[in-house]
Amino acid sequence: MAADTPSTPLGALPVDFASGAETRILRLFARFVSAGYLFYLILLAPAIGDQTRAMAAWWTPFGVVAVFIPPLAMGAATFGRDLRWVRLFAGVTALSYVVAAATWPIAWNGVLLQSDSWISSIPGLSGLAAAVAWGPRRTISQLVVAITIVQLINHACRVPNHNGAFVPDLAFAMSFCLLFVAAALMAMRTGRLLDETQSGAHAVAAAAAAIEARAVQRVRFNALVHDWVMSTLLAAARQPHTDVVRNQARLTLSKLDELGDVEQGSFDARAVLAHLRTAVGAVDDSLRVDTRVDPGAEKATYPAEAIRVVGGAVSEAVRNSVLHAGDRARRSVSVTVGAMGLEAVIADTGTGFDIEAVAPHRLGLAVSIRGRMQQLDGGSVDVQSCLGAGTTIKMVWVAQP
Repeated sequence: MAADTPSTPLGALPVDFASGAETRILRLFARFVSAGYLFYLILLAPAIGDQTRAMAAWWTPFGVVAVFIPPLAMGAATFGRDLRWVRLFAGVTALSYVVAAATWPIAWNGVLLQSDSWISSIPGLSGLAAAVAWGPRRTISQLVVAITIVQLINHACRVPNHNGAFVPDLAFAMSFCLLFVAAALMAMRTGRLLDETQSGAHAVAAAAAAIEARAVQRVRFNALVHDWVMSTLLAAARQPHTDVVRNQARLTLSKLDELGDVEQGSFDARAVLAHLRTAVGAVDDSLRVDTRVDPGAEKATYPAEAIRVVGGAVSEAVRNSVLHAGDRARRSVSVTVGAMGLEAVIADTGTGFDIEAVAPHRLGLAVSIRGRMQQLDGGSVDVQSCLGAGTTIKMVWVAQP
């Protein structure tokens, strides 16, 4: 398609779920829980083998598979991109533990145990798995049910002289496991709040970009009024019927029409370049903007909303360079307008910075430049920088079908 797309959707920048805070925390906890199950499988292996004599032949293989296989699958799923599988296996882990514990009395042959049942050692891990999969209410409900079942198993199946009071044992197990499960739930909630805060910051950046774009348009309008409208009116007052005045009036009307087209929602290639020059000049009026219009772009039109956002990001990139690159830095801006989109490159020879050292929650570069460009369908930005070697920011917008 051509670049004369009528509009480009904008709004609050959605959180990138491949790298959001909640996603990172979820992966971490899922791997932690999976590793915990693997550790306990090794640790409990002797007890599992010893307690088979108290169970029906079918139950021990069933119990081991139900309790330990889903969390191992959950851990493997954390290395994929689709976290729905992680949540799915986490939910299966939480439920299959309860199912295995609930079937224990059915398979018990009456032989009393000399120690706690092996399945009663890990209800907290199943609660952590539930915290990965679900919200607080379902997680706490699962934990209460799981702990109650395994404590009943212990008090029914252990030798009498090994049993204590049921209620204190239940209360201790509840409080001990709940401490870790509550921490996991709060960590998940903190990740969600951080992602929502970042999304809100991106929305604020979008609003700021719109305000800045209107300011740039106001500068263009003021310049047009001063340079063309007022001068044409003055010339007409002095020499009203000359060809020079008529030609100047036609040019003025043409420029007003161009500005009107922009206000109605579209830019042509010349208006794009004029807007970006104004955006750069609003920050550093001495900085030259190198421009190029590719063949086929002369007749294309571009959604004004997209160009305003690009202009805001370009302006912010130049502002960051002026503030942080150093007094001796040399800056350059180049803009290429093509039939299907545009490219803007802002470079300097300043101090630069370590991109890897910029935390993901820092909102400067992330919101003001990356956030603005990523709000556009077809928008992207690439930042290259190194300490002592300057910074290059390449912004690209391509019209989408």
